[in-house]
Amino acid sequence: MRRRSLLHRLRRVALTAAGLATVAPAAVAGYADPLESRIDASVLQRAFPGADALGPVAGTPPAAPAMAGGDVVGYLFSTHDTVGSTGYAGDTFDIVVGMGLDAAIAGTVLLEHREPIIGPGAIRTDAVQNYLDTLDGLPAARQSREKRRASLDGISGATVSSKLMFSAVFSAARRIGRETGVVAAASDSALSLDLDFHEDERWRGLVADGGVGRLRLTRADIERAFPAGAVRFGGGDGDGDRVFADVYAALVTPAGLGQNLFGKRWHTVNMSQIEVGDSIVLVGSRGPYDALGSRFSLSSTFDRVEIRQGDRRFGLSYNVKLKHAGVQMLGAPRLRSQALFRLEARGGFDPAMPWTLRLFVEPDAAGGDRALEPAVFDMPYRLPAKYVVGEDFALEEAGYKAPEYALAGLVRVSTLGEWQRIWLARSVDIALLAVLLAALTAVLVLQHRVARRRRWHTAVRIGFLAVVLGWLGFAKDAQLTTVNLIAWAQAAFRDVDPVLLLLDPLIFLLSAYVAVTLVLWGRGVFCGWLCPFGAMQELLNRAARAVGVRQIVVPETVQERLWAVKYVVLIGIVGLAALVSTESANAAAEIEPFKTAIVVVFDRSWPYVAWALALLAVGLVIERFFCRFLCPLGAAFAILGRARLLNWLKRRPQCGNPCQVCKSSCPVGAIRNDGAIDMNECFQCLDCQVDYEDHTVCPPLVARRKRLERLTPAQAAAAAAG
Repeated sequence: MRRRSLLHRLRRVALTAAGLATVAPAAVAGYADPLESRIDASVLQRAFPGADALGPVAGTPPAAPAMAGGDVVGYLFSTHDTVGSTGYAGDTFDIVVGMGLDAAIAGTVLLEHREPIIGPGAIRTDAVQNYLDTLDGLPAARQSREKRRASLDGISGATVSSKLMFSAVFSAARRIGRETGVVAAASDSALSLDLDFHEDERWRGLVADGGVGRLRLTRADIERAFPAGAVRFGGGDGDGDRVFADVYAALVTPAGLGQNLFGKRWHTVNMSQIEVGDSIVLVGSRGPYDALGSRFSLSSTFDRVEIRQGDRRFGLSYNVKLKHAGVQMLGAPRLRSQALFRLEARGGFDPAMPWTLRLFVEPDAAGGDRALEPAVFDMPYRLPAKYVVGEDFALEEAGYKAPEYALAGLVRVSTLGEWQRIWLARSVDIALLAVLLAALTAVLVLQHRVARRRRWHTAVRIGFLAVVLGWLGFAKDAQLTTVNLIAWAQAAFRDVDPVLLLLDPLIFLLSAYVAVTLVLWGRGVFCGWLCPFGAMQELLNRAARAVGVRQIVVPETVQERLWAVKYVVLIGIVGLAALVSTESANAAAEIEPFKTAIVVVFDRSWPYVAWALALLAVGLVIERFFCRFLCPLGAAFAILGRARLLNWLKRRPQCGNPCQVCKSSCPVGAIRNDGAIDMNECFQCLDCQVDYEDHTVCPPLVARRKRLERLTPAQAAAAAAG
């Protein structure tokens, strides 16, 4: 195996604690192997059901035609080859994707990944595959409602991983679609049609919402369009309201319009007469003036109507007229004439953009002089927004959607990137986390005031840990692990997109806060206050002591040796990654029970659950057993926190000699016999500071209090003033 850089190995240490999760045939061929070697018969059938053979791999990026009966029915490709798909910590994953000639996802197969939260005993790989299966049938080249919904659903406990996989599948599909020409017709437009959306509607509803456009002209309208007296109708004074022409037009390519107007069967027939990307327009007319011409069947051109879109003119002729059945919708008017016309995408027609049906009224049709120029009447047409899909910004710019603003109208949501939208959607969680971190900062800065009242300190401590465990841990999965530490290192030293770090705002903010507090106070801020698993251990230990469970006090000499174990574990994981294999390192990294106890809440296979429960059981008699002696993340933070700037925990000359009160009350044994606090092992719980401020416990304060009690009131007042 090619030698890897130490930094690369360090990053890989923390990935996939559940092991390298693969789906056959990844055990034989990995993402670095040629595409054809990764696709066997099983993968072919799952990625493209119905295909019976694989054509030759070609192109850059590579793609292989999927064959059925000797015909090409679509393409297979790899997210790794196409878009370089990477997970949260920057390591690759590989999904084989099938895409049909209709530019829809035919199937997906997760071949290989190194996501730490996914694998045996964690979030099952088949759960990820089930999520990917929900993408089948979704259009690759446009953002349908189902596609937007799938991108938001994700996988509980693996939200970031599922978002990255979702984006990789559709980014790869769009690129291969452009390379193969499958989505070329839609590549020039930011908007496209939702061809499959359908709901039953009545004729009046279609006209009311603009799905069917209408131009109703009376005799009076015609007379006003020509010079005074140039045209004349026979009849009385009240005949001006009589209908001269009643014209209808509609873009019937979407199923929501075509199936309602013609029925599903005939809409299918109509769609079979056009190429992918082309559009069908219905033009119908009733009234004395026929928009299609009274003798249109003998003419090669329908010269009374044309379609305009921007600067383009689309003439309607027999060359673009389709064979079709008439409108069969209940409630529709009886049309004098009607026809369907094909408008080609290669001709520049964009069905998602507004267009105009232009009607020319000949003067002799109103009894006028044939030498006059025809009068022109325009019918503006725009598809209802429910039939148009695309990114929010494009929809807003085209007028299909009202712009959405946030932050008191200062930010237009559609202009935000993916991570910014995630932050906006989780603004409540971010605000609550900010309050939590502000409260913790206040406790640390004002620790001398908190410590003066034992009951107040106990209430603050228990309440804060309960919130960290229940809300931050169980509800929001915001448990920092070595994966996050490695991800930060990768963003700093390797070519890894730092945006990946922003996809989970709570983890990002926690990481940033911990980085700052490591410099100020050291390891104890995170390990003692913000670690959900640490909070679980401490709360369970408090409950055990409350019911009388005796505690085991680890002797200082033994404890110093046990402290070294977590550093050995950290070094061992790094060594396994560098000298043995990533898989061995990942297995060793499962010493962290964070995923088991917090992220998936014990919903794993029994060995992982047994390990987590065993650690918690030992923690009932030895407080914070795992944090003190085994946690590699704690070891890393202890190393990083050695350069802290502040030592705010107060000590007196009597501490350690002769007084041992604080040492005996320290729940994690971080105070040495000489009274000094080992800040590498201190969790900043402030228990020692409570004793330090207690006039009934701290011997120097007790002696001072007794001296004051022997003084007269006047002497006591003078002593206090002095």
